[in-house]
Amino acid sequence: MDVECIQFGLICINDGWLRLPTYVSSQQPIVNQLEYPPGDTFNITCDVSRFADLRSAGELLSISLLRQLSTQTSFENIASYEPKAEKKMTTNIPIQWQVFYAGGEGINNRNTIRLVVTVVDFQCADAGLYQCQIFIPAPSHQANTTPVNITAKIGITQKDIYMTPHKKIIGEDIHSSVNTVGVEITLTCSFTGPANLQALWRRKKAGNEENYPYANNIKNSKPVFSVISGCNTYDYTSELKFTLEEKDNGTLYICVVMEDNIERSRKMFTSVNAVQHRL
Repeated sequence: MDVECIQFGLICINDGWLRLPTYVSSQQPIVNQLEYPPGDTFNITCDVSRFADLRSAGELLSISLLRQLSTQTSFENIASYEPKAEKKMTTNIPIQWQVFYAGGEGINNRNTIRLVVTVVDFQCADAGLYQCQIFIPAPSHQANTTPVNITAKIGITQKDIYMTPHKKIIGEDIHSSVNTVGVEITLTCSFTGPANLQALWRRKKAGNEENYPYANNIKNSKPVFSVISGCNTYDYTSELKFTLEEKDNGTLYICVVMEDNIERSRKMFTSVNAVQHRL
């Protein structure tokens, strides 16, 4: 029979195992935000104030930061501060991360202890659940905060549109070209980012912008997968090919990067000018 001895502040013996009563606080570790780009630096703070709903107790033996990555099935202790121990700090963190601690001196030290882990050069592989834990010896019990889910956000990097053949107009923007009517034009749009991005080609003339109407002229290559800073990253390429006509003169071509039907980035080839004579 399961015994709810957690309610009495006793050591539990269930199914032959010796377990400490564990309380779960509705509070979470202190972080400024829940999503960070790779390479960022931020703090995760464990403070006893996050355990305000605990019943009164005396001294606090330790405060720790636990982590569970997406590849793990349980939490691991990555930093622990024990005010009364000879070795006050124990860590299992990447070498570039930093740990700071304060408080815990004297009797009834519970209200002064704080543990701060500074995450330096955040990687996608560091994304996961983080929670704080404290241990109080009398009566023996531990308490955990509710985990906070820290995720990694891959940015989108879009290159300028590349055109062939490209014949720059003297004195005009570098992203403009003058070409002979009848020449086949190729516009290439390249960008890098997370999965499930799409390229949307648009064109603009005389102030009116619209989706490019001829889908057969567009070729989207299969995204190329790579791992950058521990993040799953994809390289995308989309080509727009068409035969230049006189009516295309002065048209602007735009490559829009879409994510979940939301525009995330765009690049514009300033102007394609059509002339009758051979250049």
